[in-house]
Order: sequence, then structure tokens, then C-alpha cells
Amino acid sequence: MNLSEIRNMVGSIVDYDPNVQTYIDEVNRVVNEIYLDFFTDRPWKFAQETEEIQVYRDVIVAATITLGASSVQDIITNPFLPWMEGAIVEIVGNTTTADNGEYVIAKSTAGTLTLEGFTASANDGVTATVKQRFVDMPADCSEVMSIGIRSPMSGTQAHFDYLSRNRDEELSLLLSSTGLPTDWLIHDDATMIQPVLASGLTANGAGTLGTGLHYVKYTFVHKNKESAPSPASTVTLAPGGDSIDVAGLQDTGANSGILKKAYIRTPDSNAYYASTAAFALETATTMTGIVVATDYLVGAERLPENDGHYKRVRLYPRQDTDYLIEVRFVFRPDRLIEDTDVPEFPPDHHRYLVYRACQELFVKHDNITHSEVYRRKADVEMLRMENNYLSEGAGYWIKQGYRESQISYRTATSLTTRG
Repeated sequence: MNLSEIRNMVGSIVDYDPNVQTYIDEVNRVVNEIYLDFFTDRPWKFAQETEEIQVYRDVIVAATITLGASSVQDIITNPFLPWMEGAIVEIVGNTTTADNGEYVIAKSTAGTLTLEGFTASANDGVTATVKQRFVDMPADCSEVMSIGIRSPMSGTQAHFDYLSRNRDEELSLLLSSTGLPTDWLIHDDATMIQPVLASGLTANGAGTLGTGLHYVKYTFVHKNKESAPSPASTVTLAPGGDSIDVAGLQDTGANSGILKKAYIRTPDSNAYYASTAAFALETATTMTGIVVATDYLVGAERLPENDGHYKRVRLYPRQDTDYLIEVRFVFRPDRLIEDTDVPEFPPDHHRYLVYRACQELFVKHDNITHSEVYRRKADVEMLRMENNYLSEGAGYWIKQGYRESQISYRTATSLTTRG
């Protein structure tokens, strides 16, 4: 069932289905709350996803620092890459030690690293070592389950063991150790700041957007992560094909590394889709002539729903070369926004959302008896899913080696299971 069918079935059961947008929005809200809570509550088989993530070895660069500057410049080549934003750089001075230490990289361009909390105290030649100490998980990651190297293109195969933070602290494992990783541990989650100011919109005569009311939100993009969106702004476009000029974007400060990205909701959609415009730079407050791709309902990225919150892990020891690691995790599904959106779990159990939504809505309608009926129906459906998607298949039995008893000298065996 898609969202429209779920909502119609709910309306049929509660015998109350007014064509009022506020009520439609309320039913959608209830269905989505149940959907997201249920999906991420347990490690369902259908809720697990595997993704490959590139991790990078340390990069050592001969560089210079300038008195009063917050940046590091390389001497010979342009070795600084986009992945370095958010990573750690260790600075070791050639003639002075006042600036020695580790700093977070706020912005990375080909020849310059801008650092957080750093102001050079002298002109000096330094050695800068860029370290990817923390690995950000995908935006839809709710819980990390396993990490390893299993790429068919890689000659190295390794499964990393989970290491608790408490055990890491007890052993006082060296942060400077490098090699083929053997363990992984959960690090502090990272959260991006979000825009506070709404933008101002005007119609631009040249473009491909259709007629009607359009909504625009924008996000911050920094350190390879994306924030929660700004408040929405609206503009009504006239017939003939238009685009949108955006003004009043939030200035994020020179060399902050915080860019801006725009998303558009058209009269044909309920969700926001990425515009085709390039990122607006840190101090830019305008974007001109933004549109969505002609196939945006199929191919465009939707507005992220993780509110700028990312899971992070640390590998031990830190990778000594570039690896493509495989991460298995419980993912957070997209909300059901468009009427044609379908829940991302087996269709035989979509009625669970209907039953649980009816349980909630009957309470709102002050009908506790019917609410209890549908609570039981939902619990039965939940039990069916637990039996099908939480239990593993039958294991196989392995007979262990024989042993002799010192008392009766009879042979005996023991069995173990692997499943």
C-alpha cells in the first residue's frame, strides 16, 4: 500500500475521512510517527542496509604558516582534498613549538587548510599531518551493526570487532597507532547547525518551473555533512516557464567552509527536491534562477530528514592506507510524504501501520473500545513480523571431538550450534 491507500483504509475503518487538509496532515503525521518508531526500534532484517565507505590514510605535507593567519599553506603541490574538511591536522613547527598541536579542519581547498581555533604566532615552516580519525556514517544510519573490509576489489579481507568506549579507556589505546584496523568503536555523534533565517523569493522570467505556488528551503553543507533546513519561503509563478531568484540567504562568514544548498517544492509535489543550482558560497546571500531538473520526481535528491545528525565511529588502529570499508547498519527510512510513497518493509505487513494508526485515532475520537480492538490487531501483526524478520533460520549442528570420561571410560560427544 502507498500512503494514499493507507490513509483511505484508516478513514474507512474510523468512518471519518473528511477532505480537509488539516485532517489529512494529521493522519499523515500519525502514520509517519508510527512508521519511523517501528522501523528503527529493532534490527529488523528488512531495516538493515550495507554501504561501502572510503577511509583515507594520513597525508603528510610540508607547509607554511603565517603570523596571525588561521590557515596552513602547502609548499610544493596542491595535496588538500574535500574529504579533509572535519578531519584532524597535526602541526609540528620547524623552529617554534607554540603552534604545535592538533586542530580541526574547517575548510579545505587545493593549497590551503583553514583551521578552527588556530592563529599562527609566527611565520614558520611546518609539517602538517592530516588524519581521518573519525568516520562519518551515512545520513540515514540509525545504528551501526558491523564494519569490515569485504570488497571483491580488495585483496585484504578483515572483520573488525566491536570495542566499547569503556574498554578503550581502560586500555588507553594509542590514538596515534596506525595499521590494518582490527576494532571499531562508537564516537560522539556530530550535529550540524542549521539556518535560522528564511530566504526571500522572486520570480525570474527565464526557467522551466511550472505555474503556481512554490516553496523553497535551504540547508548548510559543511564538513561533508548537511544540516536541517531553514524555514520555508513561498513564491507564486506565472504561466510561461519561470525560475526563482533567492535573496536573504544567511551569511556564514568568510572561510567558514559552510555552503548553502537549495530545495524546491513544486505544485506537483509534497516533498522538497534539490535544485540544480550550485552551492552558494559562505558570504553569498543570493542564488539566481534556480530550478529543479525536468525528471526531479525520479532522479532528484529529497531534502534530508536526519536533522543534521550523524553517527560517527573510530577505527583502531587508524587505517595505514586507503581502504573501502563495508558498513552494515539499521537505516532510517524516508518519511511517507508523496501520496505514492510506499513503506520500505514487506507489503504483507503494511496493514500494521493502518491498525496502529487506527488505535491512535480512535483515542482522539474518544472511542477507547475500538482503540483497544485495533491495538490487539496491531500486536498480532507485530508478532507475525517478529517471527518472520527477527528470527534466524534453522542452524546446523556440528559434532565436536570425542572425549573419555575418567570414571566410566565411555565415550561421549557434545553438540554446538551455528546459525
